[in-house]
Amino acid sequence: MRKGTAKILLKNEDALRVAASAARISTQQGGALEIYEGSGSRERDLKLIGKVLSSGHKSVIEHQNFALALDGVSVLVEQFCIEFRLASFTVKSRRYVDFSGAGYVVPEGMEPGARALYEARCEELFRAYDRLLALGVPREDARFVLPYGFRSNFYMTLNARELIHMIAAMLAGRGSAWAEIRMLGEQLREQFDALYPGVIDAELKCAPAERLEECEIPIHTGSAVKPSVEIVSAPVEPMRLLRAATRFSGRFEEDDLRTLLGDARPRELELLNYAFRIDGASLACVTHFTRHRMLSLLLRHELYALSAGDYVLPETVAANPEAQRLYEEAFAAQAGAAARAREMGATDAELAYFAMAGHTTSLLISLNARELLHFAKLRCCNRAQWEIRGIAREMVRRLNETEARPLFQFYGPTCAVTGKCPEGRMSCGHPVRIADEKWFEG
Repeated sequence: MRKGTAKILLKNEDALRVAASAARISTQQGGALEIYEGSGSRERDLKLIGKVLSSGHKSVIEHQNFALALDGVSVLVEQFCIEFRLASFTVKSRRYVDFSGAGYVVPEGMEPGARALYEARCEELFRAYDRLLALGVPREDARFVLPYGFRSNFYMTLNARELIHMIAAMLAGRGSAWAEIRMLGEQLREQFDALYPGVIDAELKCAPAERLEECEIPIHTGSAVKPSVEIVSAPVEPMRLLRAATRFSGRFEEDDLRTLLGDARPRELELLNYAFRIDGASLACVTHFTRHRMLSLLLRHELYALSAGDYVLPETVAANPEAQRLYEEAFAAQAGAAARAREMGATDAELAYFAMAGHTTSLLISLNARELLHFAKLRCCNRAQWEIRGIAREMVRRLNETEARPLFQFYGPTCAVTGKCPEGRMSCGHPVRIADEKWFEG
């Protein structure tokens, strides 16, 4: 069974001079170009950067960027990496790409009996995926039966400071519970050390301890559930606060909300912060939230989703009795197999690979009204995946029940907010009108 790889594709070694120049500019005379052109040798620059980093001034190394390829890793690794906020990602789509031959990752060190059981289940789940496709179920719905250990491929770009943070988390933080993530962390450390020797080791020595979750909980056979959305925190007198913000900026009339929402830089909206609890969202759906960089998210360990055993049931599956039988049997069998694997000695980290993309979980998210506007424009769109679209529209519906309805009544997909569709030839052809107060129930 092949192992996944994490490879640095682009590292721009000239950026070392920029980082060293940044370390000098606050204490030396001269302009930015003069200091850069007077940079020293590589050894001298590295020594200076190491000294500055050891003093806690880590921003200088943010001028160094890296582009990574993560190839053949589990989707569990994908979720781990996407949670790093200061990075950019492009992931192979499970909505459009056939994953029949994607394969899966086997956790290294798993007890032989548990490993055999895990591999048998993965093979069976990929067969279920193929059978669902043959029954006419779309790829975006069939993928819910795939195991959380199926192989993913993606690119990510991040600066050196965030990469150091991620590698440290892989080797000694929350990622260290998984042998696969530790292995990828070692690969990245070796490549990073070739450019900045000793920096990772120094980070590991001073990094604070991270308390990891304990998940010794029973594994159940669950059932199909629908998502629910609750607003758990909202600003007091939000419209008064928004009016104060528009008066302070002086850019808008107090009640000219449509102009505010159409502005290229509606900073006034950032003063309104909301927190939501979302239950019944699939593990596959969680990625739609973590992709939003200006959103804070708390997510439970994947084992919680497996232990509850609940799952999403796509309409395309429910409409076909044979497909629904196959689909529900897959989740029931997975619960039984995971329970037996635990009895055979599988650890919590290994059991996370038994979770399926369609298993549901709970999350807490916090975001301001500006990011909510961006979120709604993308996720309420008819072109959005149906599960995240339903959740996003329910969030907008809930917001319209609050004191801030005068603002949120104008939230929705891009076509509703701006009157223009950004999808081009991929447009659904059915623009949403804000005047239709029931649009978010569609």
